[in-house]
Amino acid sequence: MKSLTDPALLALLKQDNDDAFNEIYARYWDVVYAIACKKLNNREEAKDVVHDLFMVIWMKRHTLKITTTFIGYIYIILKNKLTDLNRRQSLRIKHDVEFVKVSDEVDHSLFEQFASKDTAQYLQLEIQNMPAGMRKVFLMSREEDLSINEIAGRLSISSQTVKNQISSALKRLKSIYPFH
Repeated sequence: MKSLTDPALLALLKQDNDDAFNEIYARYWDVVYAIACKKLNNREEAKDVVHDLFMVIWMKRHTLKITTTFIGYIYIILKNKLTDLNRRQSLRIKHDVEFVKVSDEVDHSLFEQFASKDTAQYLQLEIQNMPAGMRKVFLMSREEDLSINEIAGRLSISSQTVKNQISSALKRLKSIYPFH
């Protein structure tokens, strides 16, 4: 398989040849992963994107119509995947900010400061840097819009622990943005 050209591998791939897919994967994974790492600056996200890219190739193997080089085709898929990821992350950040604005426990003036995209991205980064338990409780309250009692029930912890985690998360965010 290693001596086959890309068009030959693609012809075999269209015939459901697993070995052809494995050779394509081995041939291009490193370069695609390196590009994704450079663009995302996050190895885990890069692995997910590259995995999704090769899944697209496998799922579309019967209908692949490549008008450029195969690496060019892969690069276009990668570019689209990165654009989609960026769009989803921006939307997630926007939703996080909106959930925080709606909360009764939040000082609304604080979140007026999150209007800019850069600040919203920084907020998302700070949420991701919270301890795992605190982040989970905070996101359940904001993303899933769960009540304190619902979160406590799902996580088998006391309501007071949930309140403390949310309060600590909010204090943490306020300490980063000490606007009064």
